[in-house]
Amino acid sequence: MAHDRPTPDDIRSMASDIGLTRLTDEHLQQLLQATRTAQARRAALPVARLVATDEPAHVFRAEDGQ
Repeated sequence: MAHDRPTPDDIRSMASDIGLTRLTDEHLQQLLQATRTAQARRAALPVARLVATDEPAHVFRAEDGQ
């Protein structure tokens, strides 16, 4: 997005780019709020100090024959 804080036009363009062309204005406002919240949370993370071992590992195992 062109701005640090996305605008409604940015969200409408993003949604259109990924095929979400039938969203209502209410849906676009919800997507805008979710995007801004995600950006704020991401900005608060101390990513400069993270290393590969800080990545959570999710391990799933299927039993044989099931």
